[in-house]
Amino acid sequence: MNAYLGIDVSKEWLDTVLLREGQAAEAGHFDNTEAGWHHLQRFLKKRKVKLLHVCLEATGHYGEGVALILHESGYSVSVVNPARIKGYADSRLSRTKTDASDAALIADFCRTQQPEAWIPPPPEQQELQALVRHLENLCDMRQQERNRRQAGVSSEVILKTLDEHIAFLDRQIADLLRQIKDHVERHPDLKRQRDLITSIPGIGDLTAFKLLAEIRDIRVFDSARQLARLLG
Repeated sequence: MNAYLGIDVSKEWLDTVLLREGQAAEAGHFDNTEAGWHHLQRFLKKRKVKLLHVCLEATGHYGEGVALILHESGYSVSVVNPARIKGYADSRLSRTKTDASDAALIADFCRTQQPEAWIPPPPEQQELQALVRHLENLCDMRQQERNRRQAGVSSEVILKTLDEHIAFLDRQIADLLRQIKDHVERHPDLKRQRDLITSIPGIGDLTAFKLLAEIRDIRVFDSARQLARLLG
């Protein structure tokens, strides 16, 4: 018996709706943490769900953990562009907007539209993604400290502390950039894609690293417009 699971993903929670033939829809609510993902696994095991198709919207890194663990459990997982879900909701004239109703809509989309299965990125891309996202966090922290530095702080002690922290972040960022470059150089496919992207005038290594971190293979896109649509 086929079953379908819709997951509405937020930073802290996973709201789910399970559809099984001949049975009432069953809602669930789980922490969006490793413990919560395992709780969801146990929820599905108790219901003896085997042929399960899971659907969730592509919501950045918030949905990656649960998608991966359910994929590793042997379920078919689809990570769907939110625009497709919105279009489906519009076609059904859906007006209700709650986490539970969104999960039910996603489950029904999964059942009726049978979206293509998601394949997890290879380990080298997962590592690149982690490195690039950490780099962005460090750059954000540095900008925050620079903003504080420029906000008219009069205390010499605070200025000294800010300068030391900015210098520390500068070193961390430079070191992390070297690690990212080394990582790409060690993996021929990433290196080929980096070289392809940077052959475009105006695009440097940093932009290429960010694109490679979030897009599995830029060669699968037929046009720049298609890629831009995915990136939003």
